[in-house]
Amino acid sequence: MTIIAQHLTCDFKDRCKSCRKYLWPPKQKGRYFYCTDCNSAILCDRGLIQNFTTDKDGIIQKKNLCMKCNNDVIERMWPEDTFEIE
Repeated sequence: MTIIAQHLTCDFKDRCKSCRKYLWPPKQKGRYFYCTDCNSAILCDRGLIQNFTTDKDGIIQKKNLCMKCNNDVIERMWPEDTFEIE
């Protein structure tokens, strides 16, 4: 996760050339995806792998995976979840 001058930067901006909102100011609130394995912040769903699975009852479940390391991502809120109080 990269924070420059209290702005959240998408770590996958080099993979997604069409995105123009790769830098979020601290006043902007929104949900983003975070990969705990490779420590990456993903600001939109274009940097994700969307995996659909079907369980034995026939219910389809969507799972978001990191494009870099294929591990699960979690949703976080900006700016509340990023700054830790020590």
